[in-house]
Amino acid sequence: MKLKIQTKSNKIIGIVISLAFLSAGCGPGGQPPPQQVVLNVWDPFETTENLQQMFSDYQQKNPNVQIVYTKKDIGTYESDLLNALASGTGPDVFSINNSWLPKYQDKLAPAPDKIWTFKEYKDAFVDAAVNDFTLDQQIYGAPLSVDSLALYYNKDILGSAGIATPPKTWAELAADVQKIRRADKTGYFTLSGLAAGSSSNVNRAVDILYLFMLQKGAAPYSSDFSRPTFNQPVSVNGQYTNPGLEGLNFYTSFANPASANYNWNSRSDYSIDAFTNGRAAFLFSYSYTADTIRQKNPNLNFDVAGVPQPNLDQPAVNFANYWAAGVSKQSKNQPAAWDLLKFLTGKTSLDKYYAQHKLPSSRKDLISLQIQDPDIGVFANANLTAKPFYKPDQQKLDAIFAKTIDSVILNGINPEEALSQASQQAEAFSRQ
Repeated sequence: MKLKIQTKSNKIIGIVISLAFLSAGCGPGGQPPPQQVVLNVWDPFETTENLQQMFSDYQQKNPNVQIVYTKKDIGTYESDLLNALASGTGPDVFSINNSWLPKYQDKLAPAPDKIWTFKEYKDAFVDAAVNDFTLDQQIYGAPLSVDSLALYYNKDILGSAGIATPPKTWAELAADVQKIRRADKTGYFTLSGLAAGSSSNVNRAVDILYLFMLQKGAAPYSSDFSRPTFNQPVSVNGQYTNPGLEGLNFYTSFANPASANYNWNSRSDYSIDAFTNGRAAFLFSYSYTADTIRQKNPNLNFDVAGVPQPNLDQPAVNFANYWAAGVSKQSKNQPAAWDLLKFLTGKTSLDKYYAQHKLPSSRKDLISLQIQDPDIGVFANANLTAKPFYKPDQQKLDAIFAKTIDSVILNGINPEEALSQASQQAEAFSRQ
């Protein structure tokens, strides 16, 4: 159900909360009482305390559903879930990442139209959620929030370099990086402009690469999702370009010694640490990273801006990474489970929830209220332009792209050849 990343190991918490689902046809005047329903809910991030108010509000309207809420350990969550589903002992409701639907569709029950129509869902949620959690106009997941990439920047470093505002374009970002970077005689960057370009020491490296590829117009997969197309050239004004390759070239340029953008290498600190310690001016990351930065360095003078775009004359493009709750196909209480999810992600419920827990909204009708918020406004606004990068298997595709980055930076393989190899590998497992 998403979405704050927990840094401490999570303990399983099972708490039973009495709630109710108002059964159709039940009411006063001698009607039989509503049938008791028990819903088991699994999630690796949210705490019972965070959900308590919404659960209580639901209880007032529906006195006969019992919810057993279990917070799972994120480290073992997916294996625990798959094992439970395989043995027929899985939960009624469970959370999945926004890139997991291709892998979990056959394990999920879509929302019944009488409870939640596709039009209602599409009108309420940001396009990212519609793209990630609906298929053939059927709803498979409901997110409490959506988180998109933004550009963190060190205000003191920018000021010292004479940079008044954060970059809005790729060209401005590259120029700022070249102006900021500093290296000693051994080649160690004592100060980097952007913490990016490599794989192992950059947090969410493949997400940033996906962002750059999408911004240039790469189509990750064919329209029927049968084959990868991220390496295919496209025609723009009569000229052919390879947007996937352009995205890869721009990302790796920051760790490529032959590039004018070179400012990062394997000797650099881990990206979040480099930014927190004042050794990097820019960092691409999500909203939850702000808490980590403040915990590590409460005195750091930083802010957040929208991600730079290749061309401001084109529509903005962003990339989101978040979780949503769906209903198990094995559940014997699917209507009740979907009714609960619709309630939890409704405007009234989420308005109260966001007042207590600042998270960028999954609903379009609440983003307008968040855009001016100094903490999450940039991320909320970014949710409106987040695009999907289809992944038939997230772990496999992420590993392929991490290897692609390493092939270019560590092994000296030509980027065009590295991306071609990535396409071949993705096509091989897509056909399995």
